[in-house]
Amino acid sequence: MVRVGRTARDRSWLIAIGALLLVLFGPGTYQLIRLSLMQRALDRQLAALSAEQARLQQETERLQHDPAYVEGLIRSTFKVTQPGEYVVSLPDDKRNR
Repeated sequence: MVRVGRTARDRSWLIAIGALLLVLFGPGTYQLIRLSLMQRALDRQLAALSAEQARLQQETERLQHDPAYVEGLIRSTFKVTQPGEYVVSLPDDKRNR
């Protein structure tokens, strides 16, 4: 019988201490967790934006220094040909599947 009473008393102490800690540190812990999750989301967004910036810098570099790339881009985008060339339209692969 003594053992059962002591276990119940231990549980009540643990519950009381847990409640006290929750009251004292609960709001701060909530803020810490919220800010930590926000920082993770912002870190992922920063990584995505950094990758996009690197891709755009590479594209800018190619547009400034690679005439063959610029010519290919103009030909494919605007369907432009040089004099004497013919354009042969091929069906999309999606229609053939």
